[in-house]
Amino acid sequence: MARTAVPRSRRGRLLLALGIAGLSGCGQNPAEQARRAREAELLAAEAAFAINLRDWARAEQTLARATELDPGRADLWLSLGSARIRAGRKTEAREAYLKALRCFEQAGDAAAAKSDPGPTLEQIRTLALLGRIPEARSLAAELPRRFASHPRVRAFSESGGVDQLVQEPAFREIALGAGGR
Repeated sequence: MARTAVPRSRRGRLLLALGIAGLSGCGQNPAEQARRAREAELLAAEAAFAINLRDWARAEQTLARATELDPGRADLWLSLGSARIRAGRKTEAREAYLKALRCFEQAGDAAAAKSDPGPTLEQIRTLALLGRIPEARSLAAELPRRFASHPRVRAFSESGGVDQLVQEPAFREIALGAGGR
């Protein structure tokens, strides 16, 4: 029986792990990605039903499965964070909000986002949910320069921006509060 060398160095173990991940489905084919996205969408609909029933545990469980299937969907991470807040699980909610923020940042860096303020507006909202109000205000201050005449930016600014957002009762229900804890 041939022996396989087990990498002893940290770098060797990392390369082995990456190789195994490559063999086990990372970089899935488009059909598999589409299947997973459809399944995540069905789970999101089920979670919406649970949220309407105020069944936070069921919503959280369903959204957690949806984010496993489609981890690039920031909206799923936001919903998961919201369900976790309502279930009294602030630490886990913070993790979900941080993942949503990363997704929105990636979307904001995409070429299409140069003309679409949506990802940036969602970054502002997510920063505020995390209690990172100064960062949210700073990003909001850049909006008029980056998206000068966009109606969504104008509406956000005219309605009071971040200050108005953090005063809304629906927002306060799902926000982590000052300090992001």
